[in-house]
Amino acid sequence: MSARFPAMLRLAVVYALIGVPSLYSAIPPGYTAPVFPAAGIAMMSLLLWGRALWPGVLLGSLLVQLVASWQAGVQGWAYLALLVVPLAATVQALGSCWLIRRWIGWPNPLDRADSVIRLMLFIIPLSCLLSSGISVPALAALGVLPASDLLFNAWNWWLGDTFGCLIMLPLMLAWFGRPRSEWRARSPALLWPMLLTALTMVGFSALIHHWEALRVQSQFNRDAGQIELALKKRLDMQLDGMLALQQLQTYSSGGSADQWRELTASWLARLPGTQSLGWCPLVSDAERAAFEDSALAGATILARDAAGHVAPSPQRPSYLPVRYIEPFASNKRALGLDILSSPELASTIRHSLQSGLPVASPAIRLVQEAQQQKGVALYQAVYAPLDDSQHQVLRGVVSSLFRMDDIVSSTLQHGVRRDIEVCLIDRDGAPGFHRLSGPANCGKDGWFGQRPHLLSQFSFAGRNWALRLRASEDYLAGLRSWLEWITFVVGLAMTGLFGGFLLIVTGYTRRIEGEVQQRTAELADTNQQLQTQLDATRKAEANVTYLALHDSLTSLPNRACWLTMARHAMAEKDKTQLAVLFLDMDEFKTVNDSLGHPVGDQLLVSISRRLQQPLPPDAMLARLGGDEFVILLPYQQQAQLDALGEQLLALFDPAVVVEQHELRCTVSIGVALFPQDGQDPDTLLRHADMAMYAAKEAGRDTLRYYTPDMNTQAMERLTLERDLRRALQDDPTQLVLYYQPQLDADTGRCIGCEALVRWRHPLRGLMLPGEFISLAERSGLIVELGRWVLAEACAEQARWAAAGLLLPVSVNLSPVQLERSDLTPYVRGLVQRYQIAPGMLELELTEGALMSEDARHLEVFNALMQLGCRFALDDFGTGYSSLSRLKRFPISRLKIDQAFVSTLPGSGDDEAVVRATLSMARDMGMDVVAEGVETDGQHHCLLAMGCTQMQGYRFARPMPAAELYHFVARLPQAQGAS
Repeated sequence: MSARFPAMLRLAVVYALIGVPSLYSAIPPGYTAPVFPAAGIAMMSLLLWGRALWPGVLLGSLLVQLVASWQAGVQGWAYLALLVVPLAATVQALGSCWLIRRWIGWPNPLDRADSVIRLMLFIIPLSCLLSSGISVPALAALGVLPASDLLFNAWNWWLGDTFGCLIMLPLMLAWFGRPRSEWRARSPALLWPMLLTALTMVGFSALIHHWEALRVQSQFNRDAGQIELALKKRLDMQLDGMLALQQLQTYSSGGSADQWRELTASWLARLPGTQSLGWCPLVSDAERAAFEDSALAGATILARDAAGHVAPSPQRPSYLPVRYIEPFASNKRALGLDILSSPELASTIRHSLQSGLPVASPAIRLVQEAQQQKGVALYQAVYAPLDDSQHQVLRGVVSSLFRMDDIVSSTLQHGVRRDIEVCLIDRDGAPGFHRLSGPANCGKDGWFGQRPHLLSQFSFAGRNWALRLRASEDYLAGLRSWLEWITFVVGLAMTGLFGGFLLIVTGYTRRIEGEVQQRTAELADTNQQLQTQLDATRKAEANVTYLALHDSLTSLPNRACWLTMARHAMAEKDKTQLAVLFLDMDEFKTVNDSLGHPVGDQLLVSISRRLQQPLPPDAMLARLGGDEFVILLPYQQQAQLDALGEQLLALFDPAVVVEQHELRCTVSIGVALFPQDGQDPDTLLRHADMAMYAAKEAGRDTLRYYTPDMNTQAMERLTLERDLRRALQDDPTQLVLYYQPQLDADTGRCIGCEALVRWRHPLRGLMLPGEFISLAERSGLIVELGRWVLAEACAEQARWAAAGLLLPVSVNLSPVQLERSDLTPYVRGLVQRYQIAPGMLELELTEGALMSEDARHLEVFNALMQLGCRFALDDFGTGYSSLSRLKRFPISRLKIDQAFVSTLPGSGDDEAVVRATLSMARDMGMDVVAEGVETDGQHHCLLAMGCTQMQGYRFARPMPAAELYHFVARLPQAQGAS
């Protein structure tokens, strides 16, 4: 409630500010306004901002009713209207909201004719019956509205609320409608026509109202003027009577009661409303007794005090007692009354004595009048004719008392309208006692109200009077003209219907605009989508083109791009000398195998950035793939190429730090020259590749130029690769396994053997692994060769087992084989076929095989362990393995590389490495085999350090399977192994 209080207060203020001026649109004699926009504000406020604002409607209506009650001059129980009307207005606003929500729903854009027609022709007129149906009967019962005009005011009230709602509906929606974007677009087409129509209607209605008010006021002025003239004429006749009696008494000796009756009879007949006409002679104190005896028949002269009580007059120098008074029957109580004794009349009499003119008294209560009617006394001093001394002698005073209501009533009987309210005021009278005649409170400032009226101020017998005339309800009813009301109502009806028409038109227009905007937006969206797709397609095409011509890892040009640029360079007319430098990183495969491909990729990116540093601007660097780069550059002398080669070789001297690994690598460079070594890029690239292999064969980390005899070497490599492929596919008998025993140096027992492949080449004879393994790895034949070795070793072990020799066999496993998904099924098939016992097959891996973070590798290790395989880490200490990976993977044996063994004894560093390896393996529960033991010194040194498992020429060279069988049979464990 506290959060909504400011909104309620604002609603109440706006309701009052709009409602109060609307009261002035009431057409005489109507009390109700034929247009009441505040009702529309109440309805729309509750509809737009919620029904919880109803207290604002109640408070605003209460403020309006305070002003209306003040204007109408309501009194007493009529003030209950302050409660009835605000409650009715609040109920009507709430009922309107309920009907709107129920019949057409809300929020509603009001953009369709059926919704607008139902709202403006049914819902609003029906809901506006609530306030008029409650308020008008209540106001009539309280006396605020005349019962005779009940139907008219009820009809007028209903029209006022209905037209107010019809007019404010489009205006409020234009200003405050929700959603704001919708109504903001419609507001110009609603506001300006509605305001222009409303202003036109208001102006025209105001003009009609002004004309009608002028007509009524003009007619009233004529009728009120007649009353004014008649009343003044009647008062002048009162003065004429006094002057006539004064003249008669001036020259008369006093006369008798009968004579006075004759003198006043005609005047009393002509002056209706006159209470009395009296003669008051001047009586001195010396003459009092004689006057009382002769005139009053012995009665005493009377006096009246300030309270109005009559008693015998105290002794005074002189008296003005009433001697004669007519009509006597109704005024005999005043006989003998000294008019000078009344304090309120004494000053009036003295004024007349001084001026000699008739003087009127203030309003007095007549002793002779039983009713509450007020009277006025008129006194005229009478003097004797002037004598010779020109001295005036007072004879007495002629008095006239008349009843003001009777005088006014008698005046209205002849030729004037009687339905005009007359109020006669003594402006010189005492406060609260200045009204001479007329309705109660007619002397107050607000008595005129909004009715036609006339105020006339004049002097009468020395006093200032005011005549206040006001049109009565009956008078206004008789002058009622329906022209203004009909004009006003028709104008309001047209304005309201025009608002509905604008709602329909603007709604339809807005709906069409919305549909057009929607279609336009859809087209724009479609165009945008097409443009986006087109841009994406162009970007994709550009990206595809870029990717097609550039290496995705290093962003260098790729082979295709380099070949295109090389062809353009060689096709130039000047035919400058060009050199093709083919670069291949040495032992890069070791990095990939040991630390993983992500580390290798980062190493390649760093190397590609380094290679760009010494190159001249016109050089073209590209990555062919893997660890191979190629450079095309123009040159003048071969010395330039030698210098550049040295710079390139020197680039590889600093270590490259990748993920906290310090990597040092070298590069082999082959150079082919254009045009002498080839006329096209493909030929030059092939010759540079040959030169690069020559550099590798020369010890690596060097540069070699192409020579024609390198073609022969390349052909030999191709021939060798072809022969190896044929041997694997067509004649596997060319391949043979040799086995090098592994012994326990303490006991001399053979604890296992390592299978080593040999190739009986038809032309070259027996070839060792170093002569063709690298070729198999480059050509992809390593997988097929590894499968053959694994199968042959298992078959040989099964033959030994059948002969009674149980000897574990170690087989080298390439990292490429570990990557293949068919490794585990293949090994499972071999184990099942040859009935290999658990622990009898050991797979040897290099440290690079442990560098992969792929969880699938660990799954492969675990699956092979479940088949009974053991794992040995070959060439330990030469790669990039870590203790965490040794702990993660199920390695059961470490093989110390020959590089550490060959320097024993004598090398402190290598000895420390061996000791550390043995200690670590012992703590991790692993066995250790020392490879390449060739001398007794190495043998004894290893035994002294605790290494008992050894392999090398010191014990036996690799031998065929049959020789191994006999070799083992001669050893001490032969009996136990059988």
